[in-house]
Amino acid sequence: MGAAPSREGDAARAAAREHTKRCRERRRLMREAVRQRRLLAASHAAYLRSLGVVASTLTRFAVGEPLPVSDHTPPAVIVQRAVAPSSPPPLLRAIDQRRREASQQQQQEDGGVFVDVGAVAAATRTEGVVVGGAEEELRMVVRHRSLAEVAAGLEEYFVKASVAGDAVSSLLEAATTEYKGGSHSFLGALCCLSAPAVDRIDSMSGRQRHSATLQQLLAWEKKLYKDVKARERLQIRHDKKLAALSDQEYSRKIRVDIQKLKTAWDRARAQLEAASRSVDTSASAIAELRDTHLGRQLLGLCHATLDMWRAMRQHHEAQSLIAQQLRGLSSRTSMEPTTEIHHKATRALEAAMNAWCAAMAAVAKHQRDYVHAVGGWLKLTLAPVNGAEASPVAAELAAFADRWGKVLDRVHCVDVLKSIKGFAAAARAVHALQSDELRVARRVRQHTRELDRKSRMLRQVEKSYYDSYLPGGMSLWHWGRPMWRDDHLQAREARNEVAQRRDEIAACRKMVEDEMRRHAKAIDATRTATVTSVQEKLPAVFQAMAAFSASLANSLEAVCRAPQQNTHTLQ
Repeated sequence: MGAAPSREGDAARAAAREHTKRCRERRRLMREAVRQRRLLAASHAAYLRSLGVVASTLTRFAVGEPLPVSDHTPPAVIVQRAVAPSSPPPLLRAIDQRRREASQQQQQEDGGVFVDVGAVAAATRTEGVVVGGAEEELRMVVRHRSLAEVAAGLEEYFVKASVAGDAVSSLLEAATTEYKGGSHSFLGALCCLSAPAVDRIDSMSGRQRHSATLQQLLAWEKKLYKDVKARERLQIRHDKKLAALSDQEYSRKIRVDIQKLKTAWDRARAQLEAASRSVDTSASAIAELRDTHLGRQLLGLCHATLDMWRAMRQHHEAQSLIAQQLRGLSSRTSMEPTTEIHHKATRALEAAMNAWCAAMAAVAKHQRDYVHAVGGWLKLTLAPVNGAEASPVAAELAAFADRWGKVLDRVHCVDVLKSIKGFAAAARAVHALQSDELRVARRVRQHTRELDRKSRMLRQVEKSYYDSYLPGGMSLWHWGRPMWRDDHLQAREARNEVAQRRDEIAACRKMVEDEMRRHAKAIDATRTATVTSVQEKLPAVFQAMAAFSASLANSLEAVCRAPQQNTHTLQ
């Protein structure tokens, strides 16, 4: 007779253990989402900064290379498309409708007046992306006459690409400073739960910030895990009390106070019910944050990312067209030697390209990890913790995050990183050639100074040699002997010294001429390597960036379109 209650107790304990395991994983994923959001914001800001640094260093490098573009090079035809704004996506409207219904119900219960702040904000600022919207094209024909002008044109679109990421930076709060205690500290969680609403609300849009939402969710997940653990322990205690009471009622043992057992069981049941209510409260708070604030923020972030990459696609395509004019560069028209300033500019260009490559790899990794962490957490929240089924909005959000994560797994930036590394390696090779050229130039200057010094000494020796033939010296007598014999010896020694110094000067002059020929060859090698690197490696960078931006924008557009197929029933 006790087999059925025993099986029911075992099933309840197994379910409690499964709930505890799931809540532990949910807490871990939310903690990872908080961490990855912070890393993503930092890497995104670093990526935008790297675009500006690459633009400025490329311009400084080009200024030091007076390389003209041939007049026969065709101009670049740049097409700029202005995309009209679109209406909010259906899933976002479903979230707004659910939030308004909840607010209206709360206001009716409180007897107050309901004001739809979200509708007012939506009327002044339209969110979302254009899918098949009307586009206006603006065509520009651009011709550049030198490498410096090409670099200036590239810099203009680098700046535009950097500005295109400002909306994502705002959503990720890349420019804000968060509490140093981190998400794991008690004070950090307390600030998220009990801080005034003005600290968690974006003053520009009247909505809660994404970081505050994640911090609140993490705090609630920690509380939910503690509540579920406590409920599991109370469930075990309750089952033991119930088993003892059932055994006593069945066996009717003497000297056992059955009323005491009933009292203990009632106390355990009351504690279990209180723990279950606490679990329900935490789960409801998490569901409310997920279905209102987090859903809106994820949709806004994905759509802002789509807008960013669509804009970057246009800017990088324009850069690719401008870079095609580099095919008309010629190194034969300029033999200007490399200066120390230009040498440093080349080194700075290599460092900027490496920083750009590292920033792009970091932002791709952290965005992928962030979306996977949030998507994994959303999937786990679909499983009921308190017996209530998840809302349709939650299921749509989980599917949305899953599609987003699959896109980030499928679209890789390997080709872009390879092209950027290729140009960085080319800049490093040019820097090495410039170092050799400067080394030869230093030797030329050193040998030239040595030649000047020996020439001055030769002139002094020749002067003393010719001064010995003064007329007065031919009639001087010393100790009764004419001085012409001594003068003859001195003249011969001076003549030998003059001949020796002339030979040294000839050898030094030959050395200078050899070093000057080496210097000219080094200049030609540097110019040739520079032109080859700029013509072959630099356009490949923008071609790869344009292809990657187009692929990612198209994939994200498919992600943002997909909810329109399944969310019409939510409205």
